[in-house]
Amino acid sequence: MGVDAAVSESKTAARVVEATVVEELPSLVYRLELGNKAQVLAHGAGSAPQRSGAEKSAARNWVRLLPGDRVEVEFAEHDPTRGRIVRKLS
Repeated sequence: MGVDAAVSESKTAARVVEATVVEELPSLVYRLELGNKAQVLAHGAGSAPQRSGAEKSAARNWVRLLPGDRVEVEFAEHDPTRGRIVRKLS
């Protein structure tokens, strides 16, 4: 198995679950509560502290999340305590 195959496998190995926003923390990080009452940290997809070029236009379209909002969060296999917010659920 080559390096490219390992990279593509790791990208598809993420799991997506629903969560509720509990608290907004500095640097666009959020504390979320999963369905099993576990709390995890997550950041918005593409929300880096320093942005340049095309990332600036993506940052303008960031939707503000408030406590109580439901979101879909993606977790990588290697760290189940930190995730990435994929989208806001209505």
